[in-house]
Amino acid sequence: YPDSTILKLAMLMHLTGKRGETEILREIDRHYAAYFAKCPKQPRLWHRIRQALPLMEQFRRHLRALLGCDEEDLRILDTLPIPVAKPTSRFGRGNGFERAEGGYCASKKLKYLGFKLGLLITLHGIPDVYDLFSARPHDVQLLNDLLGDQYDLIGLGDKGFVSAKKQAALATERNVHLITYRRRNQKVQNTALEQWVLHNYRQRIETVNSQLTDHLHIENSGAKTDWGLCKRVTGIITAFTLGIHLNALLDRNLLAVKELFA
Repeated sequence: YPDSTILKLAMLMHLTGKRGETEILREIDRHYAAYFAKCPKQPRLWHRIRQALPLMEQFRRHLRALLGCDEEDLRILDTLPIPVAKPTSRFGRGNGFERAEGGYCASKKLKYLGFKLGLLITLHGIPDVYDLFSARPHDVQLLNDLLGDQYDLIGLGDKGFVSAKKQAALATERNVHLITYRRRNQKVQNTALEQWVLHNYRQRIETVNSQLTDHLHIENSGAKTDWGLCKRVTGIITAFTLGIHLNALLDRNLLAVKELFA
C-alpha cells in the first residue's frame, strides 16, 4: 500500500471523528469504497500509520507553510489534559502506558493519570507547535519547550504560565513577549491593553481545544500504549490542520472543521 493511501486513511479517520482503524475501515466500506481500490486490514493499517508518522509531520509542516503561519507574529499557548485513567476508572485502566504520570488540571478540577498536550497556535487557530508531556510538570515548566524556538513575537497564556523570570528571559534572549493573566495576589496587575488583548484573542485556543476534544476525541482517542497515543495525537493535529486548509480553500470559517463531514 502506498504512503499516500495510508495518509488518506489516517486523515479521513480523524476528520470524520472515528476513534480507530476498525471504525474507519467500516466507514469506508459503507460510504467511501469508491475512493479506495484496496485497504489494508486493521492490524496492518495500525502499523503502517505508525511507520508514516514522520511523513505525517512533514505533511503538517507543509500545510502550516501554505497557511502562512510564519507571517503571523502572535501565538496563543495552552495545555490540554489527556487522561488515560481517572479516580473513577476501573482498576487497571492505563496500565499499558509506561510514561503516564499523575497530574491535576485546575481549570477542570480534574485529578488524573496520563499526559498533557502542550499547544501553540496562531491568531487564526492554526497549530504551530505541539508536544506531548507527562501530566506531572506544571505548565510553566513547559514554556521553553513551546516557545524555545520562537523569535520576535507576542505570546498569550493563562495563569499557569506566570513566571517573571522565564518571561524576562524570553523577552531578552528571543524578543518573545509573553502576556498572561496575572494572579490576584500579584502586586503588578494587567494593564488595560493587556486585558483587552487577552480578552479578545486568547479565547481562540478554547475553540481549538473544543474541536480537538469534542470532534477529534484527543482526550479519549482509544489509545492503549504510549506509542498508540503518540500516533493518535500526531494524526489528530495533522488532520485538524488539513481541515483548516480545506476550509481556507473553500472560503469557509477556518475552524469549522467538524462541519466538513457533518
